[in-house]
Amino acid sequence: MAGKLPDDFDPGRPRPYVEHDGYLVTFVPDSDLDGLRSFHLIVKRTYHLVPDQRLERAKWQRQICLADEYFEGGNPFDVSVRTETELGPPKPFTDVVVNATCYAPGGEATHCYPEVRAGKYLKRLIVVGNRVAIVRPGQDPAFTPAQKFSALPVRYEYAYGGVDRQHSMSPLMCPTNPVGTGYLVAPLDADPPRDRWVVMPSIEDPVDLIQPDSLIVPAAQGAKVREPAGFGWVPRHWEPRSLLAGMPAGAKPLWDKLFGEADKEGKHFKELQPAFWNGASRGLQVPLLEGHEKLSLKHLHKSREEVALVLPMDQPRLRVGVNDVALQKVPLKLNTVQIEVERGEVYLGWRGTLPAPEGLKSLEDLKRVLLEVDGELTLPAPLVGTGFPIDLLTGAFPGPDILDLKGLPKPGGD
Repeated sequence: MAGKLPDDFDPGRPRPYVEHDGYLVTFVPDSDLDGLRSFHLIVKRTYHLVPDQRLERAKWQRQICLADEYFEGGNPFDVSVRTETELGPPKPFTDVVVNATCYAPGGEATHCYPEVRAGKYLKRLIVVGNRVAIVRPGQDPAFTPAQKFSALPVRYEYAYGGVDRQHSMSPLMCPTNPVGTGYLVAPLDADPPRDRWVVMPSIEDPVDLIQPDSLIVPAAQGAKVREPAGFGWVPRHWEPRSLLAGMPAGAKPLWDKLFGEADKEGKHFKELQPAFWNGASRGLQVPLLEGHEKLSLKHLHKSREEVALVLPMDQPRLRVGVNDVALQKVPLKLNTVQIEVERGEVYLGWRGTLPAPEGLKSLEDLKRVLLEVDGELTLPAPLVGTGFPIDLLTGAFPGPDILDLKGLPKPGGD
């Protein structure tokens, strides 16, 4: 099974997989106003999802994701994110993300309660068949009865959100999920009364269901908008995650110099919050996992009501050497667990940070970055769609003498 080609492997197209027996590794430089500050290291491994067993290592590794990948190759305005870019700094929590389909109990039902449990943390949704909300002037919204369904993708397209195209100020985009459904904004006082309708979301939080008196969002600026329910990635440009974005703390002196008079109290300076880098849905950003934890999925597998899996105890040992500095150990934390139920795959991602060597202030002075995983030197992860590492494509690969560490200080201990 470990050597089995992935179901979606197509030799005629750019390869999302690479044949590799170990970990894929890459790095991202991080700079501030004073120059190059550190290197963020990203390590990834793909596993086969084997129900009720510890995950099995796969021979065909899913490439490190260099940019957000959307379902069906779509764009941010039409579909939700399938895989968020894996290039970034370490996260304060572990993101647990599940891309799956909800299968109704008994083969057909009007509602179902899919669950994801990660250790002691549980997230539960309710999936409901198609419904429509009808809004008439002077009356509370009326919901049609839910129709039966057999299977429904657990994606944000079926959760609360969308664009209100019936409003006099349309189109009004939902700030928490522009690709969903059910978003209606109250009419303006000067608008003539008229009937409206909207397709209700099929995926909701069972403890915060949409009610007739909570369906319509007030037209006032800054009105609170509910978040969509789901198990997938929440994009960085959706609220409330986008509200955590900002500038690094080190930029405050420059801000004060440029806008000190106009912003004496510092109210307009927004500092980037570390939680911005976590993209899992609310309830699935869990305290850092270590491996060995048990996860379970309910009503998310075609042939099994519940699927249990155990994270491997793998902990990649990474050492990195920048320029002529000896290899140094980089502590890694398990930052991402992405479960692709239909593909039968699980992606684990670890991240760590290495401070830039003394005197290295610019990428122009960067000669080489040596990566050693579990005692073996490796190359940066291959580019998407190719079988070659970045250094070979640019012609900057230093040659065998570097791989043999000739002329470099001898590495220290672990």
